[in-house]
Amino acid sequence: MHELSVAEALLDHAAAAAADHDAASVEAITVELGAATHVNPTQLRFCIETVAEATFDADLTVHIDPVDPRATCECGWAGDPPSFEGTAAVVPTARCPECGGPTEFTRGMECRLASVTVPDTPAAANATDTED
Repeated sequence: MHELSVAEALLDHAAAAAADHDAASVEAITVELGAATHVNPTQLRFCIETVAEATFDADLTVHIDPVDPRATCECGWAGDPPSFEGTAAVVPTARCPECGGPTEFTRGMECRLASVTVPDTPAAANATDTED
């Protein structure tokens, strides 16, 4: 289950962002997850929540924003690649519907931490008050 290692990496980045803002915990995260990654969003959410219980010792709200795939081809075609349904066990070969050639994804391969919400803390509030 590679969702566990993805969850751990995302939470490492969230913890670093929290530390940058003098916060001891994270309240919520948003993950942009492309359909072409074949990372299961339900399993990823479960892994993030499970790891977060041990990491932050708090409830974490997890938002997963799906990113639909888009692709281009050397022939000039650009659009939605063929469906990924039924390809869970294999990596799909996205072929151009115009010429049959290979396509290159321009969207849909994302798996990134888009936002981190940390609690308001006195240390964070003081740091914000001193910035001009």
